[in-house]
Amino acid sequence: MEAEAKSRTWLAPAKINLALHVTGRRADGYHLLDSLAVFTRFGDRLEIELAQD
Repeated sequence: MEAEAKSRTWLAPAKINLALHVTGRRADGYHLLDSLAVFTRFGDRLEIELAQD
């Protein structure tokens, strides 16, 4: 009898930016941001399953 594959599934909810303001720039080139965001009940489903050797 073979062992059953073990898997896990997660929801990665979508994010909606309601406001996004660039407030400056860091020395490494990245921007400083202020944002207002909400997450939805919709999004991607991620499933990870262990491989059988």
